[in-house]
Amino acid sequence: MAQKHQLQILFSPLFLIFSWFFASIAFCRAIFYTKLFPQKQYKAKIPVLCVGNISWGGTGKSPVIDYLLKFFYAHHKTAFVLSRGYGVKLPYYPFLLDKNTDTCSFPLPDEPLMLLEKNPESKILLSPSRVLSACYAEKNFPQTNYLLMDDGFQHFALARQYNVVLLDVDDLKQKSFFAKLFDKTYNWNTLIPLGSWREPKNALHRANIFLIKCPQQQWEEQKEIFLKKIVQYNKPVFVFSIEIENIVPLFSNPQKTITEYAILAGIGNPLQFQQTLENYLQLSCKKTFFLADHAKMDIVIDEIKKITIPIICTEKDAVKLKKYPELQDKEIYYTQTKCLFHSHAFYTHHFDIWLLNEILNNKEKSRDIV
Repeated sequence: MAQKHQLQILFSPLFLIFSWFFASIAFCRAIFYTKLFPQKQYKAKIPVLCVGNISWGGTGKSPVIDYLLKFFYAHHKTAFVLSRGYGVKLPYYPFLLDKNTDTCSFPLPDEPLMLLEKNPESKILLSPSRVLSACYAEKNFPQTNYLLMDDGFQHFALARQYNVVLLDVDDLKQKSFFAKLFDKTYNWNTLIPLGSWREPKNALHRANIFLIKCPQQQWEEQKEIFLKKIVQYNKPVFVFSIEIENIVPLFSNPQKTITEYAILAGIGNPLQFQQTLENYLQLSCKKTFFLADHAKMDIVIDEIKKITIPIICTEKDAVKLKKYPELQDKEIYYTQTKCLFHSHAFYTHHFDIWLLNEILNNKEKSRDIV
């Protein structure tokens, strides 16, 4: 999860007031759409699965969507991803991104491109309006089995059959009221601008399941503390970690033995990526380039050119770095990662069994808005 900025800690008492105000607006907005005027939500003819979180990022949405795409493909089902296309302005909406998309003269968003590279058989619709994308899919690809709404937990215009809500261990830590004001990693029910939550904890009642990003060892050591926070919602819990499968060259250069390296990461939680990479390589990094999520690479390209040691980046950053041919003589690698579901609670089987029972085999699932 994205950790609190030092200014959030410094101005905690002041930000607390604003976070209460933000919480009241978020609560009223959710009530307006889900309770008072549910008819304002568009009900798509294709079942919608929303993969979202309650905080602003770093909980592993893209790896989970990658996991779902692979799951559906393995079971001969088609799934479209509905994405905002954050960080770029496209010439028209919705913009269809698939393996037949021609090379564009305008920039495309990094996360959808990464998902497409890992799942070339998939289709991704880019638009700030998920309703517009859903209507496009209904009209042009009516045989589509599922729509995966990326980061849509707070997007109420499009109804969904399932809310898959992701949490991070920092969301679930037990701490006192005053500790949460000044703890950099504590976020439970701590709303923007004081913390990183977009809605108060009441919103978690809208979840159908929880996916918690947590290393297996940490889960085994602290699961009782974590589960105390979410037992009240009475929903299945599945725990996953993001594991590195391989480290490969970004360009066509031959791979060499890595003895020292620098890290480049423009994601929600770069420190977590650093820890995962160091554990995988059993080597500490020598230098870090940490950028804001979705940041442009232009701001660090000159510095990268000066680096004489190998650079290792995330899959999402690799998509952007490929656009700089002047870096082809640099020794740059990226990690290939996957979701590993290792634990569960309040459900007797693995996450795949839940998907089979609730999504693939439950054809009579009601279209109630959740």
